This record gives sequence, C-alpha cells and structure tokens, in this order.
Amino acid sequence: MKKTPEVSSTVVRAISVINFLNEVSGPQGVSEISKGLGLSTTIVHRLLTTLKLEGMVFQDPRSKLYSLGTVFLDYANKILTEMPIAPVIEPWLMSLRNDTGETVGFYMPTGQMRICVLEYESQQEIRRSVGIGKRLPIHVGASGRAILAFQPAELQDRLLSTLPMDERSRLEDLLEETRNLGYATNEEEITSNVAALSAPVFDQQHRVIGAMSISGPLFRWNRQTMKPHISTLLSATEEITHSL
Repeated sequence: MKKTPEVSSTVVRAISVINFLNEVSGPQGVSEISKGLGLSTTIVHRLLTTLKLEGMVFQDPRSKLYSLGTVFLDYANKILTEMPIAPVIEPWLMSLRNDTGETVGFYMPTGQMRICVLEYESQQEIRRSVGIGKRLPIHVGASGRAILAFQPAELQDRLLSTLPMDERSRLEDLLEETRNLGYATNEEEITSNVAALSAPVFDQQHRVIGAMSISGPLFRWNRQTMKPHISTLLSATEEITHSL
C-alpha cells in the first residue's frame, strides 16, 4: 500500500493565500481572499495575521487591505543574485543599452503579473526608469504581451476571460500580431510619453521565461526610431535562448 505523504493543511492554506495575492491585481480584503480561495473569513484572517507578523503580507493601515510583503523583495534579490541566467542576460542588456541609448530591462512572469528582474538605465539625462522589483499586469505593455503571446493557450484563455469583451478582442489581435512579428511595441500604453519595444526569451523546451524590453521617452524612442534596432533585439534574445 502506497503511503500518503504527510502535509500540513495550515501551511498549504498559507501558501494559497500568498499565491492568491501574487496572482490578483491590487490589494485585497479578507472577504475577497476568502471568496477566491473558498475558505472561511475566520481562517483567512488567522492566516493573514500570522503572515503579517512574518512580513510576508502587508496590511494598509487605512484601507485594511492586504498585499504581498516586502520580504519577497529580499527573496527576489537573492534569487536574482544566484540566478544562473543573469550572467547570460546582463551582457546583452548592457550592449543593447549602449547601442540604443535607452533603458533596457528583463521581465519574468509571475501569475497574471510580470516583474522587472534586471534593468540597466539609460545614461541620458532624460530617461525611462522602471525599477527592479516593479510588478505590472502581464496583459498590458510590450513586455507583458511579449510574454503572454507565447504562453500556453489555457493560461491566455484564463486571463482573457476576466477582461471586458472589447478589451479581450483587442488584446487577442495584439497577441496574434506579437506572435507573427516575434516582438511587441507600445506607445504611451502604461505611462504618458513613454514607448517600449520588447521580445521574448525562451528556454531549450521553447517555453517563454521572460522578455527583454527597451524603453524610453516618446520624443526620442518611438515606433519609427525603434525600427533600426528590432533586428538587434531579436538577435540578442535568440542568442540568449541558445545560451541557456
């Protein structure tokens, strides 16, 4: 008879709370978390209280809503420091930054979000800065679409089903365009006067692991000025994929 592994239901539930806060957009209340996980508000409140004491969740003192705690930034920094792909990616980031004169970053997916894990800022006085650790919705912006367009269909469908019909239709068209071109662009989609060009990076099983993005002020970096650098970006992401 096969022995069932012993697991702690409390730990499993705590992890489910952390995963829920990671996957949804914006701070959440006890009732939203309870409903989303199918747990009682009493259990959720007890879990959140413990996680807050350990710095794993943060509760806004005014709104009383919860979000992931800053301890995960420490975890992320450790992962990035020891991440085996960082030494492969960083030289290309510096090269692209020097070639374009704009800020270059690398984003990785995390649930329905993407996080900036590496960044080399432009050395020009007026420049775009995202910030390592910054989380953004995966369906918005060039680097988000560069990741989402190459994720499994079931993951795309799950996210698309949460959007209004008109937004879903527009995003489906943009994702199809990204797959056809192999890269994505945007102008002022997230931030006024900022544009970006992004392409995906894959592992050896052709699973998308992230996206490399070049972003800058619109007056200097736009769809017209991006064109000479598209082939360079695609060559860089292809070389990274082959090197991993």
